[in-house]
Amino acid sequence: MKNEKGVSTWAVILIIAIFIGTVILWFKYFARPMATVMTGGAEQAQPAIEKAHKASDAVSQTNKVTDEAAKKSGDDMEKEK
Repeated sequence: MKNEKGVSTWAVILIIAIFIGTVILWFKYFARPMATVMTGGAEQAQPAIEKAHKASDAVSQTNKVTDEAAKKSGDDMEKEK
């Protein structure tokens, strides 16, 4: 019985060691390159994001001008009555 208990202890230690080794390899070979790819993708998308912001600002400005024109038109119509 004592022998079996010792074997199970070594099995648990071996499983923990394999898990730790897997985590270390994951960070060394996968996590850093993956972060680099994600960051590189964000850098490549930056010009498109800036264009979208500019387009949004242009639409916003157009909406303001349209609202002002509508108010002015409404005021002019009220004055004519």
